[in-house]
Formats: sequence, structure tokens, C-alpha cells
Amino acid sequence: MMQVQLNEVYATILEPFQASVEEAVRRYALEKAHARLWELEQNVQRWEEKYGCGYDLFAYRTATDAAYVAQLDADPETQEWEGDVIAWEFDQEVLREWRRRLQQLLTL
Repeated sequence: MMQVQLNEVYATILEPFQASVEEAVRRYALEKAHARLWELEQNVQRWEEKYGCGYDLFAYRTATDAAYVAQLDADPETQEWEGDVIAWEFDQEVLREWRRRLQQLLTL
């Protein structure tokens, strides 16, 4: 179990209410996790709208389809696709991690 340091005054006052404090922390963590998930889902949605597909298909096509890459390179809106795919992959990974964290919170 991880311990959180509190100002001694707060710790003394809250000690008799430990169960309530734990529930408040749990609710706060859920709220923050949902907010982070929403932000990441918005990022992923913007990538999907920009490229018209999901990450897995986009990564596959850019790795295997030279004509598709040429099309991306020719369009000023998508010429920076190489940087986008790195950022998109990062967003996908972080989104998976936050979904895992949310599942952990929900099982407490």
C-alpha cells in the first residue's frame, strides 16, 4: 500500500474518518481518470477524423502501401503524417494504460 503524506493537522483531523477519506479519494481518482480518458479519446478521435481510419489501419497502410504514403506526402494537410503517427501511437498507448487504471479503480 502506498502512503500519502499529509500535513499533520489534516491527518489528525481526518484519522477518525479514514473510511470516508478513502471513499473521497477513490471518487476523486475516478473523476480524474474519467477526465484523462475523455481527453485522450478526443485526441484519438481527431487523428481518426484527420486520416479517416483507426490507428492500426493507418500504421499498416503507411508501412505497406507506397501509393498511400505518396498520397499523404502530396497533401499539405497530411504531409506531417510521420510525426502524427508517432503522436497517435503514444495517445493510443496512454489511452490503453488509463483504461487499465480505470478498471483497477472500479474493482476497488
